[in-house]
Amino acid sequence: MSSVVFNLNDIILVMTFVLSILFALMLISSHRMPDVSAYLLSGFLGSQALIAFHELTFFGVRFRFEVLDFEPNLFFVGSLAYCLDAALLYFYIRSSVYSDFKITKKDLLHLIPFVAYAVYLIVVYYSLSDLAKQISIENWELYHTWHFIASDTAIKLLRMFYIVSCFVLIARYHSRHKEARADISTIDLNWLKLLLVGFLIIMFVEVILSVLKVVNLSVEIDVSTLIGLGLFSYYATFLLVVSLLFYSVTKSHSIMPILAQTPEQVGDDKNAQQPSYTQRIETIMESEKPYLLPDITIDELAKTLDVSTKDLSVTLNRHFQVNFYEFINKYRIDEAKQLLVNAPQKSITEIFYEVGFNSKSVFYTFFKKKEGMTPSEYKKRNTLTNG
Repeated sequence: MSSVVFNLNDIILVMTFVLSILFALMLISSHRMPDVSAYLLSGFLGSQALIAFHELTFFGVRFRFEVLDFEPNLFFVGSLAYCLDAALLYFYIRSSVYSDFKITKKDLLHLIPFVAYAVYLIVVYYSLSDLAKQISIENWELYHTWHFIASDTAIKLLRMFYIVSCFVLIARYHSRHKEARADISTIDLNWLKLLLVGFLIIMFVEVILSVLKVVNLSVEIDVSTLIGLGLFSYYATFLLVVSLLFYSVTKSHSIMPILAQTPEQVGDDKNAQQPSYTQRIETIMESEKPYLLPDITIDELAKTLDVSTKDLSVTLNRHFQVNFYEFINKYRIDEAKQLLVNAPQKSITEIFYEVGFNSKSVFYTFFKKKEGMTPSEYKKRNTLTNG
């Protein structure tokens, strides 16, 4: 039974290796996404191929000794990809959400773990003679040392840090969009969040596996537990790699890139403090009702108000104490409240479209947050009151 499971495990690793290479080449040649994003995602897929190669050659009974006889220096090469894959995924997301993304000299600092681990492998393995390497692999000598297990655990923890950083990056991306857009319903990154949750679970399991290896140095742990966690990681990684490629290609249009650098909001603070300036904004909002435009942006509103985008942004944040997204939708909710009472013949769907919302869920969320009840409840309560 264990032999069958292990053979299936070999097949999964081989498929992960082959598909990751093929997908990486396809991304680079298809030009279906910006070149930088394509290269970074291809790099991530390439790292998954190397990780699969490492796991297959190091733990695969059918491959381990063939590789050892062919070239012992091939061992541990793929493990270097553990220092790169999560970082490449993080940079891929950065390149997707920021239109002015570029690799800087500062970003090269992310290579420090890779270089440090490479130096470590040179010292403890690659500098050995071929005979010593063969003995080390056959007897699992390096694999069971405290320093190798400690290095492996540190690398696995670092990968989790990068995945968490991806979530922070997406949250900031949404927040930045709310500074400039009144409608973010077309921005759908739930698919990416789900994939990141999947990778986070896998990497968390691998951290647990590394910790158990540390414990195993002093207290023997059932080997089936370690194998089970490893198998889960292999199968889940294969599914997520395929899913990431599919959704990155088909859902990339749902990512609307923004500038990485926030314009400096310094200097013209005087306007934000002048009652006449803020009063003019309120007057135009109430008389011309620019918020009824579904896809209005802060640039368009600034043009309507005949002010600079920077001044308007400063005023919204400092005087009104809201971002652009909240500012516009507050007026839309007020408009919807009037229609719910004064035009009871209109359906709620007609009303939320009429006041500028493109999403029913966003309308309901905003309405309930502001009024403490749903539009239907508000309409019923005020209709009864007026009656």
